[in-house]
Amino acid sequence: MIKLSKTWDIALKALCYIAQKHPERVQIKEIASDQDLSESHLRQIIVDLSHAAMVETKQGRNGWVRLLQNPNQVSIYDIFWAVGEEMWITDCTKDIYCDKKDSCITTNVLWNLQKWFNSLLKLHTLDKIIQK
Repeated sequence: MIKLSKTWDIALKALCYIAQKHPERVQIKEIASDQDLSESHLRQIIVDLSHAAMVETKQGRNGWVRLLQNPNQVSIYDIFWAVGEEMWITDCTKDIYCDKKDSCITTNVLWNLQKWFNSLLKLHTLDKIIQK
């Protein structure tokens, strides 16, 4: 079952902030201060976003971060994967073995919901989020 974590929330807030400044570099401490986020937690998340090639960073006291892609190319789906968030609506759609899978009447419905959910996440990009 999907339950959004604090990590995902911080990643989304940080990336929206960075997207508003794109293509400029932003200091990590500025993001933390303006968005009321834990700077140490934010730094850990920025590492994950960097490994996912979403951002470029410079570590250190005056470290900065900038978006590597245009805000219209970064989706909520991408952010979920970058921070290791689970995106399965149920265990059934997570490909966990179930001996009743072939006879279950809800399997197809759940898989269709999962596909719809993934498509919806891919449609919502940073540029659309920051325009609101």
